[in-house]
Amino acid sequence: MQKDHLEILLESIDSKFQITLEAFQTLNQKIDTKVDELRVELKQDIAVVDSKIMGLSKRLDSVEKRLSDEIAEVKVDLAEVKADLAVVKVDVAEVKADLATHRNNTELHRAQPKRPLKRA
Repeated sequence: MQKDHLEILLESIDSKFQITLEAFQTLNQKIDTKVDELRVELKQDIAVVDSKIMGLSKRLDSVEKRLSDEIAEVKVDLAEVKADLAVVKVDVAEVKADLATHRNNTELHRAQPKRPLKRA
């Protein structure tokens, strides 16, 4: 009788172990399915982020090119302004010299200053 009782007990343990094992297998399958779903979602999200980064990169390259072109244009304009300024400086120096010569040659500028009139 003790042997029969022990066999029944072992069968019960074995059936409970089988149920537990099946539960773990089912849980493992659910986890694998969820992981696969998350991988697919993650790949999609990464693809979206990559496409947005590429778009921003292209826009940034475009802005960089436009700024480089603008900077080059400003440098050319600045060189022209510097050249014009050099010409203006020469012209101002010539006008200044001409004015000084004119003042030295004009009698009115060399005349003695008149005394102020007295008021009556």
